[in-house]
Amino acid sequence: MKDFLFNGFSFFARFAGNSLVFFWLARLLNEGEFGRLSFLFLLANFALVLMDFGLYFLVVEAVLRARYFRIAALLRVKYITSAAGFVLMGGLGFALFSLRGQLSGDYLPYMLLLFSTAMLALTQHYLYHFRVQGRYHIETIGQTFYNFGILLGIAFLALLDAASLWTVIGVFVLLRLLMLLMSKGYFSRLHLEAHRPQLHWHRISVYLKRSSLYGVTALVGYALLLLDSTLMYVLFPEQLAMYQGGVRIVLMVMMLTEVLTVFYLPRLRGEHGDTHKRYYLVLCAMLALAVWLLLWGFPDQVIRLLYGQALEGLVQYLPYFSVVAILRIGLGYLGTLLTFHGHHRVRLHALTLALTALLLTAGLLMPGHGVAGLLVSVIVGHLIACSYQAWWLKRIGGYRFLSGGQAS
Repeated sequence: MKDFLFNGFSFFARFAGNSLVFFWLARLLNEGEFGRLSFLFLLANFALVLMDFGLYFLVVEAVLRARYFRIAALLRVKYITSAAGFVLMGGLGFALFSLRGQLSGDYLPYMLLLFSTAMLALTQHYLYHFRVQGRYHIETIGQTFYNFGILLGIAFLALLDAASLWTVIGVFVLLRLLMLLMSKGYFSRLHLEAHRPQLHWHRISVYLKRSSLYGVTALVGYALLLLDSTLMYVLFPEQLAMYQGGVRIVLMVMMLTEVLTVFYLPRLRGEHGDTHKRYYLVLCAMLALAVWLLLWGFPDQVIRLLYGQALEGLVQYLPYFSVVAILRIGLGYLGTLLTFHGHHRVRLHALTLALTALLLTAGLLMPGHGVAGLLVSVIVGHLIACSYQAWWLKRIGGYRFLSGGQAS
């Protein structure tokens, strides 16, 4: 019960720092700055996934098996993946912003944000050490300090009427630096540095090979979310802010789906596993129904609630984003069941098909239909991924929990 409360409070802090703050920033910044800022954070979050490269799944495995020394070894590997992610995403950003002629306007703040993302990646791994020792309160305190610190920083900028792309990124950089120093200091105070093992390149390659399936799957899944925003940044920059407003709503729904997944995934095994699978299905269906009713039925009210008088042009496209959000819920649910049954590679195949379909259909529809054509392409890609995963689950008997049977 205590761990559940700590995890719940940690989620609330993350929700405030990752979702609510962007709804607030849309009111403080002009549309151009908000669109660029949101896109820069999408790129930086993709870099965060690259820096992790699936190591989190190995950490979870080590936690379940109480293998502390493996987690200590994974921290050493995390230094390598973080450095590699910083270099690769720095080069990708240089190419992208050169294409738009925004090296001075967007590339410099992006590199500052990318550097802070590397600090955040290392901080997360320090927090994993505390979690494996049962010190959940340290992780909760760290997440709360970071996310509510961001809200306070943005409030201070609003009070001084000094909110801009640079100052907002500065707040995130400062809080990430403080969080890294705090985590590192507590790590040293507990004398955990003495347990760091010496790693050879062979052992490092073994860890990276084991994490690669999860890492590549996560990268392709996030690329499915990033590709359409990148196309908007390059081809329709004047409508980027409006589009990012819709993306932020989809991300909020994905975070809520993640909460359900984190809560139910450990409960899917065991004597009452089938019962928990049914509960998980019902709650995901209820979340999808709520999203559909709100975003499809009351688009004007939702936009005014979240963004005030900003991003009014988003209203006409909100039904499209509602479909994307619902498909994301389905994608998360089906993918969780596939991973549970040992078919995680099917998720990679489904996401790769979806990414390919999105790119092809966008090339066909965007020239004649603009933003609407792009959103239809996103929906087509997600439909393909959901259909492929659902077909595979049926093939392996993954729905037998509905009738009391066991999947193969």
